[in-house]
Amino acid sequence: MASVAGIILVNPAAGPDDIGADELRARFSTHDVVECSADEVGERAAEARKGGVDFVGVAGGDGTIRCVAGALAGGDVPMLPIPAGTRNHFAKDIGITDLDDAVAAVDGRTVRVDVGDVNGRLFVNNSSIGVYPRIVIRREAHERRLPKGAANVVAVWEQVRRRGQRFDVTVDGRRHTAWMVFVGNGRYGEGLIDLADRESLEDGQLDVRVALADKPLARLRLLLALLLGRLAQSQLLVREVTGAVDVDVVGRGVVEVALDGEVERLKTPLSYRSLKGELSVLVPGSDGDLKIADR
Repeated sequence: MASVAGIILVNPAAGPDDIGADELRARFSTHDVVECSADEVGERAAEARKGGVDFVGVAGGDGTIRCVAGALAGGDVPMLPIPAGTRNHFAKDIGITDLDDAVAAVDGRTVRVDVGDVNGRLFVNNSSIGVYPRIVIRREAHERRLPKGAANVVAVWEQVRRRGQRFDVTVDGRRHTAWMVFVGNGRYGEGLIDLADRESLEDGQLDVRVALADKPLARLRLLLALLLGRLAQSQLLVREVTGAVDVDVVGRGVVEVALDGEVERLKTPLSYRSLKGELSVLVPGSDGDLKIADR
């Protein structure tokens, strides 16, 4: 396949393993490489789509990739995710584990994958409300002075010590007392919080899990399961796989929502939908169905 004219957007502050613009220019020598901040990347992607480029590459973590996906979803210009951030779950799930894979994908193939939507906000991995967004907020605060692993432990411990964080929620009309509601883009297996075993990105399904708060020692058991990566095995979970779900937090007009590891405040109720095949992406390899990468 002949080389195509694309643009590569790079967020220099994506994470500790970020790839520099000079390296990208060397590896993608026939394409434009543009440095831009996280706040600019979505707008730049939208401009590139209107300009008729053959693809938009994005070097960054899942949060940066989400911004570009939002600008390209619903169109035919494919996205090329280049894993260069703190977390790169989406890129790895479609078979792009490093820069070499990204280079190969330019001459690979185009596939269409699902994205999740909540009240007009897209996500490529997952969304959640409750204890997990609070852990994300506190972890980011602690990362100013601690390594990420230590910051995560401290953030979880803070939630163990705090009280009064359960909430009443209706999920498609069924009421629960919960600590967390998780909505995954695609079906996940057992490694829910580590995001290590997504099973599909092409079946138009959301993986919905409610962490119950009405069991003995529920909060402590939940947070320990979060910390140990064993939440999926917990009896505190109610799960359903569906194409759409409505979530309403009782007595709350606005709620903190985690979207691919970043937190936004959204009005309730939350209307989640799977947008099947909404996003076009470049992946390595020849013809065939998309296979979730082994890791």
